[in-house]
Amino acid sequence: MRFKDVSILFLVNPAAGNGKAKRDWPEISKMIGEHFTDYDIKFTERPMHATELTREAIRDGVETVVSCGGDGTLNEVINGAAESNVKVGLIPLGTGSDFGKTIGIRTPEDSIKALGENRTVKMDIGRVTFNESGEKRFFINVLEIGFGAEVMSYVNSHAKHGNRTFVRGIFSTIWKLKKFRPGAENDLLKDVETTEAIVANGRYFGGGMLASPGSQVSDGLLDVHILKPVSRITTILRLRTLVNGSYIEKGYSYDDKVKSIRFGEAGNLVEMDGEVVGRTPIDISLVQQGCNFIVP
Repeated sequence: MRFKDVSILFLVNPAAGNGKAKRDWPEISKMIGEHFTDYDIKFTERPMHATELTREAIRDGVETVVSCGGDGTLNEVINGAAESNVKVGLIPLGTGSDFGKTIGIRTPEDSIKALGENRTVKMDIGRVTFNESGEKRFFINVLEIGFGAEVMSYVNSHAKHGNRTFVRGIFSTIWKLKKFRPGAENDLLKDVETTEAIVANGRYFGGGMLASPGSQVSDGLLDVHILKPVSRITTILRLRTLVNGSYIEKGYSYDDKVKSIRFGEAGNLVEMDGEVVGRTPIDISLVQQGCNFIVP
């Protein structure tokens, strides 16, 4: 497959949003055709296909790769585009599409307008090294360890209906809530216990929950929030504070800003950008200005 003489490549995950991406694509494709001429469209067919296609597009000199799907599709594009000069765009078509909320792209119309204006920002991304396998992956939005990853495992195995699915996931997996010491090699966080660790570059997760209200995508830092361990009942009662981000100001978490951090305790589930990707131990480091992103 070649992408010669193409300026923009739209990578579409037809399964995104429970198939909504596929259903809506004819109308979106019409909008694209009204605004652009020098482009190609490819549909992903398997996990990590968007990463493969992004790398191929970069080799062929494509200027812009646009992720058309949810946060998981965007993660795949980022893993192909990281530390390159290619521009990354976003048409949010997933159930959550949380990263779009951080940068102000919530609809296909927002996306088409931003692509036309072609304004870019050099954004930070996170690099994750899985110590047991040596595998490296990037994330652009949020990484979770522990209970949140268990919730995402549930969500990804069920039909998604926005925030409701994430809330159902919490109630369905609350029995898995357990305390653990993340083994964070960080002076502030190294001895704490938790049920959930969040490392954030973006602000939102879980279909619009305000995970990290202070996060900035280009500040050269990752925001770390280690939730203080509480009972299952208290976890449910505090859920609203995670939805609106007030859990931090209420003192329900240990918080820090870092350029790198290691989580050394083995066996805890990890998700990034809405996809369950493995287990700890992991090393996380910031890649400053690691992605050239098109923004409104």
